[in-house]
Amino acid sequence: MKQVAALEISNRCYKLVIGYVLDNKINIIYKTKKPLSVPFKDGDIFDIGSLSDDLSKINAFEIDGDSHKLKVKINEVALILPSYGLEVYKCQKTTNTVSNVSKIDKIDISNALALVKKEKLPNPNNVLVDIVPNKFIIDGNREYIVPPLNEISQTITIDTNVYTLPSKMISDMKHACEKSGIRIKREVIAPIGVAQLLAGLKFKYQTYVLVDISSKTTTLSFVGKNTVYSSNFFSLGIADLTDKYITDFSITREKADELRNLYGFDQRKLDYNPPIIESMNSNGQIKKYTKEDLNNSTSSFLKTWISWFSGSFKSLLEQYPTLMTNIPLVLLGEGTKLNGLKEYMLKTFNSNPLEIISLPIVGCRDNEYANCLSAIYVSYSYRGALEDDNKLHVSELNRITDSNSTKEKVKERDKYSELHDEL
Repeated sequence: MKQVAALEISNRCYKLVIGYVLDNKINIIYKTKKPLSVPFKDGDIFDIGSLSDDLSKINAFEIDGDSHKLKVKINEVALILPSYGLEVYKCQKTTNTVSNVSKIDKIDISNALALVKKEKLPNPNNVLVDIVPNKFIIDGNREYIVPPLNEISQTITIDTNVYTLPSKMISDMKHACEKSGIRIKREVIAPIGVAQLLAGLKFKYQTYVLVDISSKTTTLSFVGKNTVYSSNFFSLGIADLTDKYITDFSITREKADELRNLYGFDQRKLDYNPPIIESMNSNGQIKKYTKEDLNNSTSSFLKTWISWFSGSFKSLLEQYPTLMTNIPLVLLGEGTKLNGLKEYMLKTFNSNPLEIISLPIVGCRDNEYANCLSAIYVSYSYRGALEDDNKLHVSELNRITDSNSTKEKVKERDKYSELHDEL
């Protein structure tokens, strides 16, 4: 069974998930989350050497089991790319089919993609990351959503979205991986992968705004009929709430994280309101704070966060003002664990359906890992996209018995705005 190692590098940590897809279901073998030695900001990597050292630790590690250990050596990964600076272009190209009997094969899809790839990008500071087909058109004006393999046609037209990201961000991430000895076999832009995963899981919405609340950023992506058309972000995430607690209450980060996870924005009315925080101020005095004080601090943060969110939301949908009041908001990421977040958002977006993603995946239900899970999922599909020909696997698994006496190796373009008729 081919296994895929999916790697996501964010501002403060990296996540690694190993799994495979069987009968359209994702099966997870291993997952981990580790902090970065030197955090970076919104795709701007400050220390490539330090990031490389951090990533080198995933080249070989052990998975503890009940009666054995698995020693896993990872040489290749599917790298999840953040959508900072994402630009989307529309392109359509036509090519003749190669076969003598005009039967469409994968080579014809590749030839059409090659024509798209040759198009000059409007933004010289960006690099092509992926080409995702919207539809295929063959003789008789027949249209297909998936590649029309084995159909008879003298020509094939591919209508695509071209996705580009800032060159420096991509170059730095690739360089860090290469220095750590990790080969990148596939690149998956985070919201594009999640949109495809949700489509595969028969998610109730096809058109929505996907909101990823991570530690230091919040990303919004406009998804129309399971296709990502645009994305933006703002630099405020759930770790900023922890930072506010540290400042407001003069407590350690560990204590601030504990309060955030335990209480969040807890508006339950209690007859008894005892102190829940004790700390010493700069004058050496002990100060005590109640849950009400914590709620006031949390509310202040959420007020700022929702203001920034509203600005990004309006910018994302500026060409679709009628969608703003009814388009679903679909949330994922570390920030969705904050108690009271959904209720607070509904005060502002009371007419928008709001849903926090729940993943029906055994061994990894936490939506914080959705980007990694999506990279595993799309690695098993063929949609005619630029990245679909890449093959991924975990190079080697060594099974070690308790006595360590035996080992078993297992081989394992023009820039455009979305058209109304496409939604």
